[in-house]
Parts: sequence; structure tokens; C-alpha cells
Amino acid sequence: MNKNPSIDLLKGVLMLLVMAGHVMEITGGYDLALWVGSGFRMPLMIGISGYLLNVTRTRSDSIQRLVSRYGRRMLLPWLFAGMVYMIASGAALRWTLPFDLLFRPPFHLWYVPTLFFLIMLTRLMPFSPLVLLAAGTPVSLSIMYGFGLDHGPLGDGLLSPDSRFLRYPVYFFFGMLMAERRVSRRYLPIAGAVALLGLLWWSGLYHGHDPLAFVPARLLMCLGLIALLPTLSALRLHFAPVNAIGRDSLFFYLWHPLVMGVIVMTGAGAAATLALSILLLAAACRLTARGALLPLLFGSAPQGGRVGTPPATAPLPA
Repeated sequence: MNKNPSIDLLKGVLMLLVMAGHVMEITGGYDLALWVGSGFRMPLMIGISGYLLNVTRTRSDSIQRLVSRYGRRMLLPWLFAGMVYMIASGAALRWTLPFDLLFRPPFHLWYVPTLFFLIMLTRLMPFSPLVLLAAGTPVSLSIMYGFGLDHGPLGDGLLSPDSRFLRYPVYFFFGMLMAERRVSRRYLPIAGAVALLGLLWWSGLYHGHDPLAFVPARLLMCLGLIALLPTLSALRLHFAPVNAIGRDSLFFYLWHPLVMGVIVMTGAGAAATLALSILLLAAACRLTARGALLPLLFGSAPQGGRVGTPPATAPLPA
């Protein structure tokens, strides 16, 4: 799939929504807007990654080459960020730390290993997106209903993974299916109506206590939005500042909590924290995009590789 400005724009918007949500959490705010955003941000990110995945290349490359490519672009920055956050939080050094970081990542660091796990599943299970979706949906539903939508490990063992490893395949494989088959224009109103119905249902559950309703409401909202990705791609929308954040979504994703935490310590309010974080991250992203080592450590896209780099090479978080 060729680089598409509309998808970069959506990734940038989602990244800004993630940052806004985390600012509200850090500063103690919690309202309907945060509830709604938390319902679709991460599933839609996963769906975009499945939509952008170059399935043919993923399955034709050797495992060594696949791991090397994603290791350089995604896993090494994630590992470096994980070490920084662990040190900053004062986490005790234990022999189980590598297993905890990989299978039960702290803070926001769960996204990269979950995404890599889904990419490797696609590589190791050479079935069509429809078959993968049919196989992954029962797994996702069983985790959602069995463990709820809260985060946490699936068990107490050393290799017990975070629940999100098995909760998100339905969104990832559905994104792959939309890239392969798309949605006929005559069905677009239905997809939009489904997304709107799910959004209204999810919004109405803000003060609800029925866990059985959370799952279908979120599924309708998120799958409806993912079904609209081909239509969004065809619009070719572009807004340079937000597109830039979308292209460097990995960098913003990895480092925004650290920057926000430092700013909050100065006593800045929520709006000031968000604005300053965006500006500082944008500047830091440009500084760390130079040379060969800094992009590997920080996850910023190298300046020489921004133009013409297919997003399918590494479907990064928004």
C-alpha cells in the first residue's frame, strides 16, 4: 500500500487524542470525553496497523529478515524506552524483568510487543485475512468477556501475557480484511451507522455497570470505524502539522508520557501540559532523527527516509 496522507492524518489525530487522554489522567480529570476516547483510540490504532500491513512481504520475507526489519524500526526503540521508564520509575532489578517487560509491559509500552505479536501471527499462519478474522474473533471475545476490558495479565505465571495480546486480534485482522476487500460504496452508510450506533451506546455506558454491554458497544463502534478506512484513504486529506505527528507516531507514542510527567511537575495545567508536550516532542523528534544511532534508540523516522518510505514496512502506532 502506498503512503497515504489521509492515514497519516488519522494517525496524527489519534496520537493527539492519546496525549489528551493521558493529560487528563495525569492531572486527575475524568469525564465523558475521556471515556469515549478510551473506547476507540487503541482498537482503531490496531486496525490501522492491520490495514497498512504488507501481508505479501510479511509472508515472503524470512523470519530473520522480518525480525531484523521490525527490530530496527520498532523493537529497539521500544526496548530503549522501556529501560528509560523502568529506571525513571525506580523499578527493582529482578531476574524476571525481561519477561515482565516483554509479556506484561508497564505503562503504555504494551502496544509495540502486542503489534509485533500480531504481525508474527500473520507471518506464521498463512491464511487469508477472512480466515484469520474468523479464528481470532472467538479468542478476542473470550478474553473480553472472561477478563473484561480492563488491563492485566492472563494468569500469574512467568509467561502469562497481558490480556491485550489476545484481546486485539479481531481489530487487527479486520483491518487486514478491509485492505484486501474494502467496503462497497453502497455499504458505507451501513458502516457509518454501525460506528455511530456503537459510539452512542458506548457513550451511554459512561455511568453504566453492565459489563456485558461494554463488549458489543465497543465492537460496533471500532469495527464500524475501521470499515471506513478505505473511504478515508480515497479522500487524500492532508494537514501538515498533524500529518507530521502521524508519520512520527512511534516517537510521540514512546516518549510523550515522560515529557508530560516532567511538565506536570512544574505545576502546569492540563491545556498547557498538552501544548508544551506537543511542541517539545516535535522539536525533539527532529533532533533525534539525525544520524544512524539516534533514530534506532528513540524511534524517530530518519530524515533521509521520510520521503517515499512505504508505511507497510512497519505499521507503527498512531
